[in-house]
Amino acid sequence: KNLLDRLTQLYVNLDSEEFAQAVAGDQRSYKKELFDDAAKHLQKTLLKTESEICRFKAFAAKVERKVAENAALEEDYDDAPDEFKDPLMMTLMQEPVILPTSGKIMDRPVITRHLLNSDTDPFNRQPLTTDMLKPATELKMQIEKWLKSRRSKSK
Repeated sequence: KNLLDRLTQLYVNLDSEEFAQAVAGDQRSYKKELFDDAAKHLQKTLLKTESEICRFKAFAAKVERKVAENAALEEDYDDAPDEFKDPLMMTLMQEPVILPTSGKIMDRPVITRHLLNSDTDPFNRQPLTTDMLKPATELKMQIEKWLKSRRSKSK
């Protein structure tokens, strides 16, 4: 009960568009069903006031909207060139970075999430830290150019 109370309070206190996007983007731990179950448990156990539960549910709804927006974007970019996609997640890279230990390019959020669990390059298991990542600025410009041309075609 205490843990649920604290966790839900964190979500409510950190409620913002940016935080909702971060939660929605965490494909490993975000599940709508968990938020729904937490809200039901809060109501059943009276851990929170009705107002606090409403704020938690509003945050959960905001996260779910972000999940839907992210899914729509990914569907729209299925035809992106392979070199524009993250090699692990196969999603369009927003912030490509070079892994100096393998020379591979990944999206910063994806490799950052990997480095939370393992301090190694996923391609060769050499030691790797976030401060070693180098921006792939040329590739980022190519991706932005591709996106811009794609958006102008769809108008």
